[in-house]
Amino acid sequence: MRKITLLALLISAFTTRADLLTALQAYDKKDFAKAAVEFNQLIPLASDQAAFNLGAMAYNGEGQPRDLVKALSYFEFAASRQHTEAKTLADKIRPTLSAAQLAQADAALQLLQQQVQVDQASDKALAAMAEPDRLPLKRVPPQYPKKAASLGVFGSVTMRLLINEQGDVEAVDVLNAYPKGLFENDAVRALKRWKYQPGDSKSISRVMLTFSIGEIDHRKVQRIFTEHKLWEFSALGSPTHQNALANVLQLARTQSDSTQFVDKTLPPALGPLNREFVAEAKTVANELNLPAGYQLDTFVSLDEKGVVTAVHDDNPERLQQASAILLHKQLTHQDVPAGFYRLQSAFAKKSARLRQAQRIPQTYSNDYWLEQAARGGNLDAQRALAALQPEWEMYLLKQQDPVVQSWAGTRLILDGKKAEGEKLLDAAIAKGHATAKELKAVL
Repeated sequence: MRKITLLALLISAFTTRADLLTALQAYDKKDFAKAAVEFNQLIPLASDQAAFNLGAMAYNGEGQPRDLVKALSYFEFAASRQHTEAKTLADKIRPTLSAAQLAQADAALQLLQQQVQVDQASDKALAAMAEPDRLPLKRVPPQYPKKAASLGVFGSVTMRLLINEQGDVEAVDVLNAYPKGLFENDAVRALKRWKYQPGDSKSISRVMLTFSIGEIDHRKVQRIFTEHKLWEFSALGSPTHQNALANVLQLARTQSDSTQFVDKTLPPALGPLNREFVAEAKTVANELNLPAGYQLDTFVSLDEKGVVTAVHDDNPERLQQASAILLHKQLTHQDVPAGFYRLQSAFAKKSARLRQAQRIPQTYSNDYWLEQAARGGNLDAQRALAALQPEWEMYLLKQQDPVVQSWAGTRLILDGKKAEGEKLLDAAIAKGHATAKELKAVL
């Protein structure tokens, strides 16, 4: 049988904590023992690539005797996380094994599944992490660093913040930033001068601030992709590049008002982005024939008569609701070409609008690459997801991450569990996390 090739690369310029890149570098140097240890450390994160690589090493007999039973268990694990090549190989190996060997592979697969600490988040889990929506009354734009201006660099900083009862920002933590080390200080200084709506109690929120000189068009985005080889190294499995790619794609999609629908049935693609992806979305119709009180925001396909031929939504409940209301209905009598659109509606019928939109593969989605980076071991991506998903928060709490300890502790105190919350804040303070000290002082 032919040898299976791992997606290996060597990037000596990056020094990171143990992650997928560390494992791939070890493999590239034929240090199979270290590679196996590093790959196995990513199984609790349900990394399909790490599992695939472990399966390939068992299949090829690298650093171990050739073991098809072990290979099958890892390939099955990776296939259950949507790794297509792993599924193909598992289907190829399965018929060659005896009933006893298949039982052994299944038992090994069950042990792998039991190690998973962070699996796919459900909509209910995401809802459980929803934070109070207090609108800002005063936004202070950040200063654009001279160094960034001289280089023509654009970027973003994602932060978590504590707002007091009067609407003042009392503490800020940086969760993720692109590029790292350039915009964070200016972003924090600006956010601390924002003013929010007053509330009955303190609350936690999240903000992403963007930095750019002029519009972020597709040429600027493409230059970043080309200079840093973001598509190439992300596809090879570098979590550092995947996190950077997620941040750049988020900036691009924000520029276009997020009028892209991530269609997981489309084949994966790796750039380049077209002009429309980054450009501001165009409104093609405002006078729409919508039922009174319609408030959904979804994507639709229209024929040449403005009739809805399909409704698109990644949330099954919203899809069912929107389809019952919109399917086969004529939305507009205006001259609108047949095509794919985003239907946006607020509380009044007159505010509904139809905007040009695109169907994109998940490899053009910032969420996809952020999750890939997190499952590959990138701490910044994990912290960003921990602010949204309880599974990632629990995982990083087990790792005693001071940033997550600080905000989980703050939330516990706000929920009336002062002793538990202060214990987490004290642990973060002991690790030297300055924001934890700020939070404890105002809680």
